[in-house]
Amino acid sequence: MSLKLDTVHNLDCLKGLEQLDAGSVDLAFADPPFNIGYKYDVYDDERDSDEYLDWCRQWIGGVCRALKPNGTFWLAIGDE
Repeated sequence: MSLKLDTVHNLDCLKGLEQLDAGSVDLAFADPPFNIGYKYDVYDDERDSDEYLDWCRQWIGGVCRALKPNGTFWLAIGDE
């Protein structure tokens, strides 16, 4: 693992997840953009559906790879 523990890292989640050892994470929490067209200051929330789902599969797969066998994954889901 090349990420320093107990530190906030400002980087693309896919790159960060790649740096975690498999089976090393006890708990993961994600609150991703929901691709519902919300107007953020610096993020485009209107991706093509297939592109968005592909991105979700990538980062969720990275989370699952990094989780310990008994790890927990919390995912915030919008209700809009």
